[in-house]
Amino acid sequence: MRTRPLLPLTIVAFLSALPASLALADESGAPSIESFGDGGDFLFIPGIGRIPLPPGMRSLPPGQGGGDFDSEQRSRAAAPPLPKDPAERRAEEMARLYLRLEQAEDEREAKGLSAAIVSRWSHSESDTMNLLAARALAADAAGAPTIALNLLDYIVALSPQWSEGYVQRAKVRAEQGDDGGATADLETAATLEPKRFDAFAALGALKEKSGDKKGALAAYKKSLAISPQQDSLRKSEERLRLEVEGRDI
Repeated sequence: MRTRPLLPLTIVAFLSALPASLALADESGAPSIESFGDGGDFLFIPGIGRIPLPPGMRSLPPGQGGGDFDSEQRSRAAAPPLPKDPAERRAEEMARLYLRLEQAEDEREAKGLSAAIVSRWSHSESDTMNLLAARALAADAAGAPTIALNLLDYIVALSPQWSEGYVQRAKVRAEQGDDGGATADLETAATLEPKRFDAFAALGALKEKSGDKKGALAAYKKSLAISPQQDSLRKSEERLRLEVEGRDI
């Protein structure tokens, strides 16, 4: 037994008003859309004939002709994509900057990209953290390292996932001769943000100062893998590589 194809509700209502003799006419074939230019569009139903369609209405049930129109309707009906949240947008932006930094053609270009990346690292999503960081920086610049360290301790305690707090505290600690504390902070920062080429470079310098040449070389290499266009760091890496690995024979 063959099932009658489903039709849009507007057409069903039209057919309901037809005489029974027409509704029972030959049903061979499937409905189709016919267009006659300025003459308008018609729905052709075998056994019934042509039915004028209102302007803009050219859809048929799925699978019954007019496939292009079905697709168009489905596209219009599809829900728009949800807007990306700030964290997702930031991650995509940073990924683009990292790629451009890795592919930079010279040191000048790399410095501009590095500055843009460091600027984003130094900005917290918390206004409170940004205020504390600004005051810590001002205190350090004014020759008050104890106040700067106290403020940075608060930052690290309140926002332990923000790598910038550790980098800033490492700087002040290193200035005060606390190389061990500075090294620990830089290692934490590099763990939280694996692309922190500045943390790796500073970590390499501290390790080299302490006599850990292998550790220093490893840190320099990590920094250069992220930001290859660092000429002075490249020279330090090459010098240290000769000391650690020797010359190729």
